[in-house]
Amino acid sequence: MAAPQNPQDVRLGLLARRLVRAVAGHTRRELARQGFADLRPVHNAVFAHVSGAGARITDVAAQLGVTKQAVTLLVDELDQGGYVERVPDPSDGRAKLVRLTHRGRAAAHVALRGAQRMDQRWVAVVGADRLAELKATLSELVQAAEAAEDEAGRPTGGRG
Repeated sequence: MAAPQNPQDVRLGLLARRLVRAVAGHTRRELARQGFADLRPVHNAVFAHVSGAGARITDVAAQLGVTKQAVTLLVDELDQGGYVERVPDPSDGRAKLVRLTHRGRAAAHVALRGAQRMDQRWVAVVGADRLAELKATLSELVQAAEAAEDEAGRPTGGRG
């Protein structure tokens, strides 16, 4: 077994990727235990953007930084699983909104509760103040990375 690396020697992106993978695995297991085994972590991103009154696929795609086609595929999967429905947009009869069904709201709630439990575990490990500081620091780094992508003329968001 290799000796553990000094955290100062590990690139932030690698640590972030490992953290995202751990959180996604935790969320997937929690969803499966609660009867939502057909969901994948990427579906949570759609849930986050269609909560409430719903959202247009184009708006979800813009928020996630992915194509309309990619979101349409995810929405199709969620629709087939009974998690979302497409309804007429009251502000534009030609458009459709995607909104969560009862099953979708239940799954989103399970995912949210799992994320909250993960935060509680992290507070137990590093303390509330350090976790808040870490979140603030990561937010600043994300904004800086997205600004650099904007300056380079590349689309932002939605990539790991």
